[in-house]
Amino acid sequence: MIGPSKRQASSCENLNHRRANAPVAHCPQCGGVVNQSLRGASRCDDTTHLQVRRTFAAYCIHCGTQLIAPLR
Repeated sequence: MIGPSKRQASSCENLNHRRANAPVAHCPQCGGVVNQSLRGASRCDDTTHLQVRRTFAAYCIHCGTQLIAPLR
Protein backbone atom coordinates (compact mmCIF):
# COMPACT_ATOMS: atom_id res chain seq x y z
CA MET A 1 0.00 0.00 0.00
CA ILE A 2 1.24 3.46 -0.86
CA GLY A 3 1.33 5.90 2.05
CA PRO A 4 0.32 9.54 2.01
CA SER A 5 2.52 11.88 0.02
CA LYS A 6 5.07 13.94 1.92
CA ARG A 7 4.82 16.71 -0.64
CA GLN A 8 2.51 19.65 -0.15
CA ALA A 9 -0.70 19.77 -2.14
CA SER A 10 -0.43 21.73 -5.37
CA SER A 11 -3.15 23.26 -7.49
CA CYS A 12 -1.15 22.28 -10.58
CA GLU A 13 -2.40 19.25 -12.51
CA ASN A 14 1.05 18.15 -13.71
CA LEU A 15 1.85 14.64 -12.49
CA ASN A 16 5.47 15.50 -11.70
CA HIS A 17 4.22 16.95 -8.39
CA ARG A 18 3.06 13.47 -7.34
CA ARG A 19 6.22 11.60 -8.34
CA ALA A 20 8.74 10.69 -5.68
CA ASN A 21 11.64 11.11 -8.12
CA ALA A 22 10.56 13.46 -10.92
CA PRO A 23 12.90 13.54 -13.94
CA VAL A 24 12.87 17.37 -14.05
CA ALA A 25 13.76 20.02 -11.48
CA HIS A 26 10.79 22.33 -12.12
CA CYS A 27 7.23 21.79 -13.30
CA PRO A 28 6.70 22.87 -16.94
CA GLN A 29 3.17 24.09 -16.14
CA CYS A 30 3.62 26.13 -12.94
CA GLY A 31 7.39 26.48 -12.48
CA GLY A 32 7.32 24.97 -8.99
CA VAL A 33 10.16 22.78 -7.73
CA VAL A 34 9.34 19.09 -8.17
CA ASN A 35 12.79 17.53 -7.65
CA GLN A 36 15.04 19.38 -5.23
CA SER A 37 18.08 17.23 -6.08
CA LEU A 38 18.06 18.45 -9.71
CA ARG A 39 17.43 22.08 -8.83
CA GLY A 40 20.29 24.39 -9.73
CA ALA A 41 22.25 21.61 -11.41
CA SER A 42 22.56 23.61 -14.62
CA ARG A 43 22.55 27.21 -15.71
CA CYS A 44 20.21 28.02 -18.56
CA ASP A 45 20.88 30.24 -21.53
CA ASP A 46 18.74 31.41 -24.44
CA THR A 47 19.49 28.28 -26.45
CA THR A 48 18.29 26.01 -23.64
CA HIS A 49 15.15 28.09 -23.15
CA LEU A 50 14.45 27.95 -26.90
CA GLN A 51 14.59 24.14 -26.81
CA VAL A 52 12.25 23.99 -23.79
CA ARG A 53 9.81 26.46 -25.43
CA ARG A 54 9.57 24.11 -28.42
CA THR A 55 7.97 21.53 -26.11
CA PHE A 56 5.23 24.10 -25.33
CA ALA A 57 6.30 24.37 -21.70
CA ALA A 58 5.24 27.59 -19.96
CA TYR A 59 8.21 27.36 -17.56
CA CYS A 60 11.76 26.08 -17.95
CA ILE A 61 12.12 22.57 -16.49
CA HIS A 62 15.73 23.28 -15.53
CA CYS A 63 15.56 26.68 -13.79
CA GLY A 64 11.83 27.49 -13.43
CA THR A 65 11.95 30.72 -15.46
CA GLN A 66 8.65 31.71 -17.07
CA LEU A 67 9.01 31.27 -20.85
CA ILE A 68 5.52 31.99 -22.17
CA ALA A 69 3.38 34.93 -21.10
CA PRO A 70 0.20 33.85 -19.27
CA LEU A 71 -3.13 34.19 -21.06
CA ARG A 72 -5.31 36.99 -19.78
